[in-house]
Amino acid sequence: MTSLIQQAGIRLDAAASSNEEAVRVCGDLLMQLGAIQPEYAAAMWEREQIFSSAIGMGFAIPHGTDESRKFVTFDQLVFLRLNQEIEWGEEKVKCVLGIASTGDGHVEILGNLAELIKDPVALEVLMSTGDEQAILNLLQLGS
Repeated sequence: MTSLIQQAGIRLDAAASSNEEAVRVCGDLLMQLGAIQPEYAAAMWEREQIFSSAIGMGFAIPHGTDESRKFVTFDQLVFLRLNQEIEWGEEKVKCVLGIASTGDGHVEILGNLAELIKDPVALEVLMSTGDEQAILNLLQLGS
């Protein structure tokens, strides 16, 4: 079984000048990991145009449409911490958690992430550590 998040899916100094570019980077990374087909990556941006995935606290959680789940090979998360904050709709975003999910597993993931970012210590780690393993450990606990 593949872990829901892998160290190879974590980027701590990602470059993106817009939410569209950040969603593309997430999709590309999910494809590199073998978790999705290109159609899912395209659906991530399609969904973003319908409803923003920014959730506050500097986070966004882009994922595909319900119809695009058939293009997910296995459930997987990727984590990007942007080298500079970007405008994401009405929000400013620094961390992007891309989600590929075949079912409703992402709902639990989102709830766990919400709890995680309420913890000031965990939030500080997610926002600033240079240690990919620390990010991996936090996100694995939450998933």
